[in-house]
Amino acid sequence: MRLSCIKLLLFSSLVGLAVPGALAVEPQPEPAQTEQPLAAADAATPATEAEPSILDIASTPTQVLPEPEYDLMLMGGGLATCSSMSNRSCLEQTQFSALAKTGNLYWLQQSLLQNFATAEVFSAERKTLQQQLVQLFNQLAAEHNALLTEQQLVGLWRAAPATEQAPDGETLWQQLSDRELNVVFDYLEVPTLSSDGKYRLTEQVDLAKTSDQHSAELYREFVRLAATKASNKGRSAPKLLMVTASSRDPFAAVDFYLDAFRQAGAEVEWLPLTAALQAAMQAQNCQALPQFLSEIHGSYRREQVYADLYALKLQACQAGSKALVAKIAAADGIFFNGGDQSLTYQALRFTDGSASPELTAIFSAVANKQLLVGGTSAGTAVMSGNQWLAPQLAAVPMISNGDSYHALQYGAVAGPAPWPGCRKENRCPDNLSERQLTYTAAGGLGLFPLGVLDTHFAERGRQARLLVLQQATQTRLAFGVDEASAMLVDLGHYATGLVQMAARGAGEIYVSELLPESSKAQLLAHTYTLTAGDTIVWQAEALPQAETLTPAEASPQAENVPQQVTLTLVPAAAKAPLTELAEPLHSKSPLFSRDHYRSLSRSLCRSNFHSATVSEPPYLIRLSKDGACSADAEGNLSYRQQLRIISPAE
Repeated sequence: MRLSCIKLLLFSSLVGLAVPGALAVEPQPEPAQTEQPLAAADAATPATEAEPSILDIASTPTQVLPEPEYDLMLMGGGLATCSSMSNRSCLEQTQFSALAKTGNLYWLQQSLLQNFATAEVFSAERKTLQQQLVQLFNQLAAEHNALLTEQQLVGLWRAAPATEQAPDGETLWQQLSDRELNVVFDYLEVPTLSSDGKYRLTEQVDLAKTSDQHSAELYREFVRLAATKASNKGRSAPKLLMVTASSRDPFAAVDFYLDAFRQAGAEVEWLPLTAALQAAMQAQNCQALPQFLSEIHGSYRREQVYADLYALKLQACQAGSKALVAKIAAADGIFFNGGDQSLTYQALRFTDGSASPELTAIFSAVANKQLLVGGTSAGTAVMSGNQWLAPQLAAVPMISNGDSYHALQYGAVAGPAPWPGCRKENRCPDNLSERQLTYTAAGGLGLFPLGVLDTHFAERGRQARLLVLQQATQTRLAFGVDEASAMLVDLGHYATGLVQMAARGAGEIYVSELLPESSKAQLLAHTYTLTAGDTIVWQAEALPQAETLTPAEASPQAENVPQQVTLTLVPAAAKAPLTELAEPLHSKSPLFSRDHYRSLSRSLCRSNFHSATVSEPPYLIRLSKDGACSADAEGNLSYRQQLRIISPAE
């Protein structure tokens, strides 16, 4: 990745001098001066912009705020945690028990190969590829009739030479889509058992020896917040439910999360609620669970690999929805894992978009301040939506796929997300790119009504994709959560127009407010950056025909009603406005890749420049200060900026 050229350019000649990857900067204006005029490249925008509805950074809220009691803890993913299957996340070589699982095991056994050979898992056009794989595996089985780790299996496979019947192993490997590769591994996987064959080995966690203590602390923070709910019920240790509905293989991470939350101090139980389980219950056919797991999740033979966990899922299906609802009602916290948010959506909402009994039970418990809801990655993104709390307002969509540059070029599409590798199978829905920005227009679960939620945010350069979606759907607010970070949300006063949100963890919370002047050709937003200890306060006029938090979800959306909203960013008490601004700008191209945008944004905050413009043809990207930057002794920042992305004229 190359460093962008950094040049001091006069703004009046910006367009003529801009070169790909070049960064233009505008000096910080004197305090008594007004903001400098926009560059010539910005001339299409009215010279006088409307006053933003957002309050100045660090201004005092207009009312005395109640002590927050958080209802949501929304994490951005990337929780690198020390476990028996992830030693690289440990401080040192950690010793786990003899019953610790260190990896999956595979066996090139004839019965498994025969099952794979006859399975209807490859499309008709790719059946030949399936048979070539069978021939290759039979060849390997003749020489390696023993249990193999994933690394061993992949090494043998990719090194296999060509035969008269099949190409070499590397060629076959490269031809497979992600979906097909998962199918192969599922059909060859066997249970990982103790030496005497009596016990299934389980992934074990060591939070104390996790090298990234920010990640470990987020588990503990979730348990502490849930303990507040438990205390109100007269219990000391909180009872948590853990849901792996976002996973392609909903059994694989169960042991990990159970051990992580136990170590954090909770009583925790796996709630085996998934899209497959919901489908089986609706069909009143629990014996079809393996079929639903394969059709919906793309997961095969899990009843053989995780027999004990599958038995729990089968029991849950047979007990029915009432038993699941009872567990939710008794819990102090419920946590949703990462993976694919559309799978969690299907686990908790029916095909017509209505809430399942389980989701309604979650609404009821949150309304009564009895349940903390948490999620990471997809488990956070799925919370977007206002179907429950404000159906009379414009729908808040749920993001489901895409990267920033595909979003800028191709826009946003309402519909199912293409799966990774669909291009290799020539089966991408509507011939979309695998990186197409897609969304669910009606929203996700509907527990976070303020705006779109996005995760892995700065690390994957998702600022532009979020802004494109806001513009396409006219969604005023959007929130990005970095990895190893979390946003706490108190919904208790939402109906009266007040929501408090706080930042936790190692990274940042990014808030984007779409401005009225924004257009497809010139995307424009105010952005807010929060770090640990900061709070942002959402204040609004009372909802039109506002409903109090009730267990029942309101019916179809009424006519969209606008809402006047203000935000107040309140830095942590330890922060003070920066006065010595001398840091150089840090710019890398492409800007919306990895954490390049965050790096530039932070350095602009610490610099004596007012703005920076990056030329990445055909786009011109301008980032401007919009208020003071605050920092603490550790360098954690709080600030507001303005982001403008200018696209070529159509």
